[in-house]
Amino acid sequence: MMSRAIRGISPPEEGAQRPTVGGSNPTRGAIRLAWFSPSPAQGHTSVTRITSSVSARTELVIRTALVVTTVLVLLGLARLLVQITEILLIVLVSAILATGIAPVVHAVERRPGTRRQLRVSRTAAIAVVYLGFLLVLAGLTTLIVTPLVIEAQGFVSNLPANLEHLEILLQELKGRYTWFPDLAGLVRRLPQEISNLTRYFAPAAGVAFRFLGGIATFITVLILGFYMLVEGPVIKRGFLSFFPRSERKQVAGVLEEIGAKFGAWLRGQLLLGLIIGVAAGVGMAIIGMPYAVLLGIVAGVTELIPVIGPVLGAIPAVFIALALSLAGVEPLWKLIFTIAWYTLIQQTEGNILVPRVMRHAVGLSPLLTIMALVIGAKLLGLVGALLAVPVAAALQVVVGEILERVRPRD
Repeated sequence: MMSRAIRGISPPEEGAQRPTVGGSNPTRGAIRLAWFSPSPAQGHTSVTRITSSVSARTELVIRTALVVTTVLVLLGLARLLVQITEILLIVLVSAILATGIAPVVHAVERRPGTRRQLRVSRTAAIAVVYLGFLLVLAGLTTLIVTPLVIEAQGFVSNLPANLEHLEILLQELKGRYTWFPDLAGLVRRLPQEISNLTRYFAPAAGVAFRFLGGIATFITVLILGFYMLVEGPVIKRGFLSFFPRSERKQVAGVLEEIGAKFGAWLRGQLLLGLIIGVAAGVGMAIIGMPYAVLLGIVAGVTELIPVIGPVLGAIPAVFIALALSLAGVEPLWKLIFTIAWYTLIQQTEGNILVPRVMRHAVGLSPLLTIMALVIGAKLLGLVGALLAVPVAAALQVVVGEILERVRPRD
């Protein structure tokens, strides 16, 4: 009866006078509880506020955890890339080599016959191309090393007499020209310095180990390039499978264009080597230097090495001219001409030939070519300078494709 009465009592309207609740009357206490207990709507609002507050905190924690995890993953990937930079460079060089000789492999694979197409398996065609490349490399090495070894042996055997002749020549120059530095004493101390060469054994051993490491890297590049040529179609299909079907045709076109750029760059490098080799050989033949053809071959081969290639190509020629001048076989002006001629070749190659040849080969402007070479050399040294132009050409293709899609169409 009392509970029904309590349920029937409603709170007073706003502005109405509240009844006085006093004493110990249970009915009035119940009425007081009914006035001050929250309504269902007020309880629901409180629960909603508490739930939304908890949800906001949870979302903040989740977002913070995601940001921290993303940063840690990116740092880990960056550290991993730094650790495997050499491996990635080897893979890139192998890819450039594979794309560069792919047209030759294709020509051997489908060599036209007199009556019908003589089809050779792809693996056999790649093996033939590699065998021809190795035979040419071995022949060039033999032609280059043999004369250099002979000249080096003659230079070492005649070194005392040559040093004595050079000392007399320098003393005469000092007596004739007072401003000329006293180099005769330096030449006089050379035999003693040569006898103390044992202190250079440790650095020489380090150079030898680096040379052996370079040979191992070269072999690795050849092997990777071989398998890239063999499994090229499979690798390409696997790479395209990461893209939607609607985009695969465009991505395949970009890959083909990048491969064409790589091949054009390799052919451009061979053209530069041919130009430098002919220029060096002709210059040495004009002044009657021995081994002019071989010196030209050396200059052409070392041209494939970026930045220091022309310098390395000049060392054998200057060495031979110096040995012949010291022995009195050739006049001193031939040594001066050799140094000046190779200096001219180096300056022409770096400032004129490379930018123009690469513009026609891969489509890079001379400014972009020089910038790519400088940036590559700064970041990764000789390897960076070697790969700067093909990487810049590939980036040019990718950026051009992106701009083609982003650019609004009229």
